[in-house]
Amino acid sequence: MQTKLNVSPIYSDNSQLESLEDLEIYSEEYSESFDENNLIEANKDQIKNVVEQGRFIINFPDYVVTNIGRIICVSQQSQVKLYVVNGYFMVYLKNESGGAQFYVHKLVANAFLGMCPTGFEIDHIDRTRQNNCLENLRYVSRSDNLKNKTIYKGHLAEYFQELPVSCVQLKSYGKHVFENYFVDQNTKQIYSFDNNQFRKVILTANNNGTQFYHVKSTLGKDVSVCLSKLQRNNYNQ
Repeated sequence: MQTKLNVSPIYSDNSQLESLEDLEIYSEEYSESFDENNLIEANKDQIKNVVEQGRFIINFPDYVVTNIGRIICVSQQSQVKLYVVNGYFMVYLKNESGGAQFYVHKLVANAFLGMCPTGFEIDHIDRTRQNNCLENLRYVSRSDNLKNKTIYKGHLAEYFQELPVSCVQLKSYGKHVFENYFVDQNTKQIYSFDNNQFRKVILTANNNGTQFYHVKSTLGKDVSVCLSKLQRNNYNQ
């Protein structure tokens, strides 16, 4: 039988949501058995159709973090104010031992995804640092996290949901074999596919002015694909 720690509304906040009244909080051991019939749906556009759920923050029993990135003080029945550091939302929490600062996205991820595995980082999927909805957070390796940055290797990264119709899969270049790369047969622009989206691979040049795309083979080797060879159609042979 599911045990509820708080079945009454703990706060009312109309500044971000038009109608949020019956947020129910459950202990961590019952976190997998939320009764969505007793929870109200958030109705703001960016979190439409998301049922707001809350979980207590470890070592800070007077605070709850929700899956849309809000921090609630139970005793005050109010939302805790956030502040911005380097583009990320942070919050200051207190307990009997004192207080501490936390990144909100870490609180959300730890509460709903579990503790971050060693060697992994939290990635904002849509690259918006202040979008801390659970659906926008995931644990990824350092290398995968770097791939999803707005600034990628010093260049402004460009992302697309679809490719030009003139694109074909880049399967091979010399002795190297590839997956998840595509080349535009008209412009010879290379795109990579990762995280359910396409990213334009940056074209760089060496000291002699020769232009290259830097990609990885299926064996994990770094490969420099020469633009002039692509223009001569020296690929997929």
